[in-house]
Amino acid sequence: MDLNSKIQGILGLAAIGDAMGAATENLSFDQIRAQFGTVTKFEKPGETAFALGNEAGQVTDDFSQVYFLCQAILKNNGVIDKDIVIKAILDWSDVPWYFDRFAGPTTRSAVAMYKDPSLKMKPLPGAAAVDYASKATNGAAMKIAPAGILHPNDLEGAIDAAITITQVTHDNSLAISGACAVAATTSASLAPHATVDDALSAGLYGALRGETKAKIISREVAGPNVVERIKLAYDIVNGVGTKEEKLRQLSQVVGSGLHISEAVPCAFGIVALNKDNALQAVIDAVNIGYDTDTVATIVGSMVGSFVDLTDSSFQSLFKTVQRANDFNLVELANLLANVVITYEKKQN
Repeated sequence: MDLNSKIQGILGLAAIGDAMGAATENLSFDQIRAQFGTVTKFEKPGETAFALGNEAGQVTDDFSQVYFLCQAILKNNGVIDKDIVIKAILDWSDVPWYFDRFAGPTTRSAVAMYKDPSLKMKPLPGAAAVDYASKATNGAAMKIAPAGILHPNDLEGAIDAAITITQVTHDNSLAISGACAVAATTSASLAPHATVDDALSAGLYGALRGETKAKIISREVAGPNVVERIKLAYDIVNGVGTKEEKLRQLSQVVGSGLHISEAVPCAFGIVALNKDNALQAVIDAVNIGYDTDTVATIVGSMVGSFVDLTDSSFQSLFKTVQRANDFNLVELANLLANVVITYEKKQN
């Protein structure tokens, strides 16, 4: 596939994962199977989901932040810098449908700080002064696809862009490591003859490189190491048992929750179990339990470039998610690809 088609796959599969996972979020691995069997299409979120009130196919904070970031970066001629990332996040926060209902704790605190810088040093009532950017949550990785998209087959460029994006809201070593892992995977997946194994190898490098750089330019925080947790996910994938048993282990041992060291390693494990089927990888993420919309968005960002755009199942979901959210992801992919191609021509 050409670059345009690959980017279209990334945007499409990330959006599909978010919207499909919105219905299963907060449910356990077993609760999903008891309630739905296996979710393979868009469902209207119920009372257990943060997305209660969404129609089937509508996205949440995960892909909507990817969308806003892409739009802002395009207006900045494809350049990813701190100011444009802040603008994108603040523009996104001005949409109550997204911010009021979905914003995670770290992003919510960061937005408050950018809207009122005095909050950075102001203690909350009854609490010590809060460092608004210290939490190692998965919001760093869910929105990181643009870093890889705009730096195809350029791991260092993707990693640096991921750090720029992440430091705006999640300025710590673990969050940066996880975000760089996903951005590097996305970047490598856009190489002309890339394989899923190539992308995953690049992602592990990105996690390590991001962690190393973050300890110099950011701050080290306590918590499970992203690289070691990815290795744990691989141990499960390469171990004994059926695929369903391995997915259960990923859910229960690695975890699929809010922490970056759960969501990102879990995504790597799911992708490793589905190297020949990108859409199925997203479906498995939707059914993994807990923070399903985020894990599925991350998986879609990592392997969307490998999806078969002509597949009828993908096309049906792709058309629905665009219609439900009033997105034109084909046009967005065209614009992003044009920025990349124009930049590459100038370099040559």
